[in-house]
Amino acid sequence: MSTLNFARIVTALYAVSLVVVVLLLRPGCVQLVVWASFEKSDLLGNVADRYEQTRPSEDLRCVDIKVIRKASGDAEQALAQGVFESADARPDVWSPAANTWVDLLEHHRIVSGAPKITAARSSILRSPLVLAMPEEMAKALGWPGNDISWTDIFKLAADPQGWASRGHPEWGRFKLGKTNPLWSTSGLHALVATYLMAGGGSIDDPAVRAFMRGVESSVVHYGSTVSAFLKNLADADDHDEVYSYVSAIAIEEKQVLDYNDGNPEFHASGKRLPPKIKLVSVFPRGGTLVADHPYVILDAPWVTDQERRAAARFLGHLQSDAIQQEFMANGFRGARGETGSVIPELDRVKGGTLLSLDTATIAKVQASWKDYRKRARVLFVVDVSRSMGDKVGSASASKLDLAKQALISALGEFAPEDEVGLWALAGTERREVLAMGQLRDQAAQLRSEIDLLKPDGNGKSLYATVAGAVASVRQRFDRERINAVILLTDGRNDDPANSDLIGLVRTLRPEDQRVRVFTIAYGAGADRDALDQIALASRGARYDAADSSVIGRAVLDAVSNF
Repeated sequence: MSTLNFARIVTALYAVSLVVVVLLLRPGCVQLVVWASFEKSDLLGNVADRYEQTRPSEDLRCVDIKVIRKASGDAEQALAQGVFESADARPDVWSPAANTWVDLLEHHRIVSGAPKITAARSSILRSPLVLAMPEEMAKALGWPGNDISWTDIFKLAADPQGWASRGHPEWGRFKLGKTNPLWSTSGLHALVATYLMAGGGSIDDPAVRAFMRGVESSVVHYGSTVSAFLKNLADADDHDEVYSYVSAIAIEEKQVLDYNDGNPEFHASGKRLPPKIKLVSVFPRGGTLVADHPYVILDAPWVTDQERRAAARFLGHLQSDAIQQEFMANGFRGARGETGSVIPELDRVKGGTLLSLDTATIAKVQASWKDYRKRARVLFVVDVSRSMGDKVGSASASKLDLAKQALISALGEFAPEDEVGLWALAGTERREVLAMGQLRDQAAQLRSEIDLLKPDGNGKSLYATVAGAVASVRQRFDRERINAVILLTDGRNDDPANSDLIGLVRTLRPEDQRVRVFTIAYGAGADRDALDQIALASRGARYDAADSSVIGRAVLDAVSNF
């Protein structure tokens, strides 16, 4: 089974959908389920809420709309496989960030022999891909007077002299933030831009691969969403570390505006003070790709005629002048690319599109990414203390059983050249189960060792274990790889001899030999605040599995950084 197909199946089985608008579903109403991409889901949810207050109806039946936040790549893979969490969670309407995902869905279903389930699509808003850069870094490249091309950026990314070649040795190597193209629209579009700048020839051409590998070598890490980068950048801004964290992030124009407004996670309830060092949107010379946010009424067996008509009426509402003006006031461009007062005048004339590719080529480029992406050195640290032996709900499986299944499955996402190791945290003791080595040499042994893990020990020496794991990875630090620790725990530190969280955080901050810690908060008892601080200080990310049954999704999200 290919890695891409594996990822689809795991994602479909474990994907967690965050319902951003929870409405009281009225008996007898037409119930419309809308899957929406992260950056617009809150906004669409608010629009849907107000739309319901106008008492829309279909065949004399009231209409209820439920907007579910769903990453575009996750949604495409679930729809491609036709596997959902429940019948109620199946979408009637899908609005990913770009038509690219709809094209990929149609391609993947044709290849697998499944019937087409997409019908007509209409854009409801737009947001071009930009390179978000700290202003001083952009100016060092000639912005705004001189346009910067994708090639300029990619050549600087591959230059071992880094910023020294532009007169700023204090900034070090050029560091690129780019999300995983299997899940994220900006990551996929950045990958396509890289391919086009490489000449757009055969993806098997050694020159094309060498160019793309050179660009990937500058990536700090990947990830399933842009918000992890922007959350880290906001923390770096708090600690005056912006220039050492990242040089440019490939994201949508809308997300730059959100970050500068103090909303790095795209939640209306999660706003903070605006950053001291704001980002500027660099529109690469020669054009960019545009997230055109289609609204797709699905032609699937579970979608009734009434639901299709209700969906069409809601589409008309979203494309009305009033709602289009609301979208533009929130930093998007309108359905035809028009701008409102929020987008600076300088940027209104920018954002031409790069030459589009046929879907089969995009699918081939996306599938080939694993071959030349930046390699990783990853140490898994698994909490196996006795609390991990607790049963999950009414199931016979324990938390550790589910975690082991998720970890073994996630190993399929690594490349053979990635180095992977395993530690176990058993109460106040930690032990090396398997030293870090290339996966091609020890994949079978690693799976076996994970499977043999048993609950053992009381308490958790969490802070000392993180410090020890990071120190271990640093001993053979490789600047050409992503050096990281993935920590999975269901509890909190209770070791009185090692209780200094502030001290631990301080040891994780230095940029030299940066080891990123990606934490997974497992179950209701995990110390999310401490795990968040550890992840932020190390410039990693925290993933949540408060519901133990979805640990597979959380592990896959953590592994998406490599």
